[in-house]
Amino acid sequence: MAATDTARVRKRLEEARLLLARSNDSAAVLCRELLRASYRLRYPFGMAQSNLLLGMVLRNQSEFDSAFFYGRRAEALFERQGRLDGLSSVYTLYAQTYKRMGDAQGVALLSRKGLKQANLALAMAERGPYPAPMVSALLSQGIIYRDLKLPDSARQCYQRAIRIEETQPCVPSSLGVAYANYGQLQMDFYHNIPGAIRLLRKALALHHRHHNRNGLEHAYRNLSWAYRRQGDHARAVATADSCLVLGRAIGDPHRLSNSLEASYFAHRDARRYPQAIALMEEWRNLENELGRVEKTQAVARIEAAYRLEKQQARIARLDQDNARQQTQLWGLAAGLALLAGLLGLSFWQYRVIRRANACLQATNQTISENNARIQDQASRLTLLMRELHHRVKNNLAIVSSLLNLQSSRLTDAAAARAVREGQQRVEAMGLIHQRLYQTADVTTVDMTSYITNLVEGLLAAYGYDDSRFDLVLELDLPTHEVDQAVPLGLIINELVTNALKYAYQNVARPILRIRLVAAPGSDAGGLLLEVEDNGPGIDPAQWQAPDTSFGKQLILALSEQMGGTVTMRNQAGAFFQLLVPGSTPEYQARAAAVQ
Repeated sequence: MAATDTARVRKRLEEARLLLARSNDSAAVLCRELLRASYRLRYPFGMAQSNLLLGMVLRNQSEFDSAFFYGRRAEALFERQGRLDGLSSVYTLYAQTYKRMGDAQGVALLSRKGLKQANLALAMAERGPYPAPMVSALLSQGIIYRDLKLPDSARQCYQRAIRIEETQPCVPSSLGVAYANYGQLQMDFYHNIPGAIRLLRKALALHHRHHNRNGLEHAYRNLSWAYRRQGDHARAVATADSCLVLGRAIGDPHRLSNSLEASYFAHRDARRYPQAIALMEEWRNLENELGRVEKTQAVARIEAAYRLEKQQARIARLDQDNARQQTQLWGLAAGLALLAGLLGLSFWQYRVIRRANACLQATNQTISENNARIQDQASRLTLLMRELHHRVKNNLAIVSSLLNLQSSRLTDAAAARAVREGQQRVEAMGLIHQRLYQTADVTTVDMTSYITNLVEGLLAAYGYDDSRFDLVLELDLPTHEVDQAVPLGLIINELVTNALKYAYQNVARPILRIRLVAAPGSDAGGLLLEVEDNGPGIDPAQWQAPDTSFGKQLILALSEQMGGTVTMRNQAGAFFQLLVPGSTPEYQARAAAVQ
């Protein structure tokens, strides 16, 4: 991974953070581009930060379930890196998402959940201390306290955020946001309209300087409310029109709804009834579109799955720690026992080694000659193996062509589809043999490029566009033996094909995650495969039924051949896991039987 590549990603992450305050749609495009680049470079900070920023974008678009999904991934990555500032930003994302859900549903419980997340965010930021995350957490606390009708607590949060920003300026600056929120509090709870207008004008000046369109929309909107309460209807209409223009341009439906509300009341009180009626109609239509019942249920499912995943990960870590400590104790005891014996044997070994050296010198010449002959034979064998793989690949290509020809002649759609699926399986095996004869090593397969090409070929075959499909490949198993690569490729082919056929029919933004790593605690040959989508999931009864599809039978047969354990469950979509503990006696026995 070149330093220039990671520096470029880091610079563009800062651009994306600034872009969030100007254009949500543009920020969404840039964040997805940075997410793909970071995973391609295996850049941990970029992976975590791009997931966080994409979660913020989706929160602004009121896609709360997706915001939690990417926030959860960012939290796991920041935890591995020990980044408290990143964790603080993730908890602030959760807090703001709960806050918006509470606004949409009118449910105070969601706002209180958001307050707990904001408290966690502030605690993380104070441990640094990290000024920018502290300010963000304090502003989130203040907004939620305001919604819960606790103005004095909100005022303390805003005042502390302003003090931090004025003494330790942050990039990007949140001082304008703090002034605007404090001004809104002065107007709504303390009825200090002149003081509120002064604070909001200070916020406008800062937002104009930093080109913060989100902040400008919020400040203009609250100025319109303040002028309306003063009876200055001309200024109320002018500032409301300014905030509505910004609300339409930002791409945040939540902000647009607030802008329409402020504009409607400003025009109504100014007796501009035709404009007020049109604004009221648009406002009500948008509010109806922002119903959150189904999305709140989706978030609850994601949260439950996330808590379960964290508990399982914590249990696994504790088991690993206990096993490691027990191994260390046994090793220490054995070492002490062996030390005495080694001291006694050392002198005897020294004499034996001297005699052996004389014999070794006599046999070195013979060994060198044998090595030369062996190397020559190995070179010829490698050439033969490459030729063999080449011929196997050509034969499989012929079989694939025959199947393709046969499917085009079949009139029965089910039969034609079955033949095409068989053709895809043949092509998956042929891709492995093609890679084997194109490389010097004829016994192992480059799993990263193989799986990438296999999945991208399936996406193209089923007509999926990269720009509207989130493909996440977490491949940390660079090479693998060919006896496992073939069944593993077939299993991935079956799972991805099944997801592309059935999982995304009613999904606006398909997500497919494939993770392939070495199995935890495995000495050799072990692997862990996970395939996850965000579709409707699977029917557990259908999966457990003995007379299900050929694809399921093929997956189970290949998994059993590899000596693996299969798990299939619903986890915000279908989740498949294959664990192959390569160092176990069962696996070694099965591998010997296959050979």
